[in-house]
Formats: sequence, structure tokens, C-alpha cells
Amino acid sequence: MKKKKGWVAILIILIVAALGVAGYFAWKILDKGSAQGSAYVQSVSKITGVGYVGQNNSYSGVVEAKEVIEVNPDSDLTIKECFVQAGDLVTAGMPLFCYDVDELSLSHEQLLIDITGLEGTIKTYNEEIEQLDKRIAKAKEADLYDLKLEKQTVELSLKKATYELADKKEKSEQMQEVIADSVVASPVAGTVRSVRADNSSTNNFGYSDNTSTAYITIVSGNDYCVKGTVSEQTIYTLYEGMPVVIRSRVDRNATFAGEIYKINTTNESSNDNKYYGYDSGEQASKYSFYVSVEDISGLMMGQHVYIELGTADEEDSAWKLPSYYLILEGDNSYVYAQDDSGRIEKRSVTLGKYDQEADSYEIASGLELTDRIAFPDESVSVGMKTTETQYNDEPNPNNNNGGGMDMPSMGMSSMDGEPVYSTDDVVFGG
Repeated sequence: MKKKKGWVAILIILIVAALGVAGYFAWKILDKGSAQGSAYVQSVSKITGVGYVGQNNSYSGVVEAKEVIEVNPDSDLTIKECFVQAGDLVTAGMPLFCYDVDELSLSHEQLLIDITGLEGTIKTYNEEIEQLDKRIAKAKEADLYDLKLEKQTVELSLKKATYELADKKEKSEQMQEVIADSVVASPVAGTVRSVRADNSSTNNFGYSDNTSTAYITIVSGNDYCVKGTVSEQTIYTLYEGMPVVIRSRVDRNATFAGEIYKINTTNESSNDNKYYGYDSGEQASKYSFYVSVEDISGLMMGQHVYIELGTADEEDSAWKLPSYYLILEGDNSYVYAQDDSGRIEKRSVTLGKYDQEADSYEIASGLELTDRIAFPDESVSVGMKTTETQYNDEPNPNNNNGGGMDMPSMGMSSMDGEPVYSTDDVVFGG
């Protein structure tokens, strides 16, 4: 009896083992058949550039003037004295510089003498012509030819003298205007930004100003803006009218409300507008965008600041997803999102406003900034495992480098020594 029970126990163990082996191979087969390979996913916050790593993403910016007036001297004249320097406040009509007109005054005096002489010469010619007319009227036929030839010669000299007199009078008037206007005044009220000397310009902000070749540049009034820089990878995340927060690099608590009013999409070929990506070594173009500030109190011209997307009251302000991440089927919209088990699911989303210029949609519901999604190409399918490591054979649609593994953000030091961390041109303050 005991022997029979032993065989029954052994048989049960063998059956359980067989079922376990069969289950394992069935799981492997089903797992392999569900989806081949893995899909590269990124967080929505990283794709959109909003709220990445729980923070508002920032761009480097500098305070500039909305309107800069350029004043250039007459190239034919020499500047005698400049009355202003960078940083000075000026009013409309205030003297900026004056020309050296001492030599010009002497030349003008000589010109007046020449004019007086020509007027006397012309008077003499007219008198001679008058006398010749009288002689011609009384002359014999044999003397007429010589008298008429003499008259023609005097008339030609008269025309020449008359032309010279008109030319010198015109020059005299011009000289008089220059002498009278030898002092050049400011056309507007504002602040002197720079004064050129020896083909270089130093402004009141302590750095070389090579952006203008003008002799004097004046910032008109107190109408400031903030100029930011964005790369071609993330320019689509910005749009005109987008609310932003300007944050001081010195005092992180000092913020200023602003709005993007202009995005310069014209590629500038200067090497200063290029940067090298960490993950490719290839060049990418940079573009400028401009922010109007509601209240500039506390900001200084040339001050470096952070430009944070969104508003101070609303950390997760409206964000937009590029349309190429969406699967549009009739009136329904979907994305390939990572589910709780780390696999791809086809998730329904509700779309908001469409931005035609940026080709992106506001996501009303169905997707959060913390979710991870995949680019919906033919290689991605439902049930596929997800990965956040991008290999060379799995191109990332957000990178223009044609592939390559994503590199983590690299620590850098900002201009004032404050540690910052960046992805492309996006800066995350510490």
C-alpha cells in the first residue's frame, strides 16, 4: 500500500513538472508572438519641452531694446568732439557730437571771396557785350566779322563764369548748413548703448558690441524685450502669444510675466548660431525668439535671464503635441503609449486646438506630461515591449542626427557660475 502511494506521489510531481515546462514554453511563444523587438518611448514632457523632470524648462535669454536708433556722422567730415558716452541718458535734441569745422570755415571764407570775384567778372563781361553791341551797330561791313567773333568769345566766357558762380554758391550754401549744424543732436530720448571708437564699440554693459557698425547707438526710451535662443529640434514647441516667465539669474525669486511676440525662423549662417549635439557631433541651427515683458522694473539692459515656458500661477500650462505622434482615424485620435506593464497600447486621446504653424495639437485628455509614447511608425505595434534606450538601429524622430544612442543631460556651468543642466538649448536651473 505504501509502495502504491509512493508511485502516485511521483506521478503527480512529474505531471506538475510537465505542466510547468509546457506553460513556460507557451508563455515564451505567446510573448514572442505578441510583438517582435521593442519600441523606443520618451516622456511627453521631454517631447513637448514642458514640465520636463517636474520643472518648467528654461531658455537662456538677455534683455535687449525693442528699438535701437543708429547715428552716423558725415563721412566727409571729421568729428571734433563727442559729448556722450555709453550709459548716458539723452533727450531729444541733446547734443551728441560736433564736427571739426575750423578748416571748413576757412574754405567757406575763400569760397565767398571766389564768389565775389566771379560776380565782378560777370559784370565786366556784360559791360563788354553791351559795348560790342554798340560797336557792331555802327561798324562797317568789313569790321563786322571780327566784332561778332569777339562778342561770341566774351559770351562764352560769361556762360562759363555764370556756371562757376552757380556751383560755388551751391557749395557755399551746403557749407553754411554744415557749419550751422556742426553739432549733431539726438533724434530721440533714451540711453546711449554704445559709442564706436577705432572701429570697435564698447557699451555700458561691459562687453564688446559688434552687432552694430554705427558710430552711436541709442536705446529708445525704456521699451525693453528679452531675446532667447532655440534650436531647430525644439523650435516647434514655441509659438507667438505663448506665455512665459522671465526669471532673474541672480535672484531666482524675481520673476517677470512675458509673452513671445516674435520667432525668427530665418536661419542665420553665422557660426555663432550653430551648436554641436552631444549625441551626434553634427551641427544644428539656432534661432532667436523675442519676449515682451509687462513690467521691466528691476531689469537692466544686457542682463542675462532665464525664459521659462508657462506662467507663474500655472505650472502645467497648455502644451501641444506634434501631429506626427498622433494616429488619426476619422474622428478618433490615438497615440502609442506605454501601459502599466511596460508595453505599447493604442490609447485614445481628445484633441484641443490645432496650431497650423507648429503643426501640433493641444491634448485635452487621455495623455499626461509624465506618460511615455512612441513614434507611430510601421515598426511599432500593440503589445510590444518599451525601452527608453535608443540604439543606432532604432532612430529617434526627435533627433535630427539619423540615429545614435541618447546621451543623458550633461552638467555645465552658466555664465555666472550657477550650475545648470541642459538638453539641446533647453536649460534646467538648479
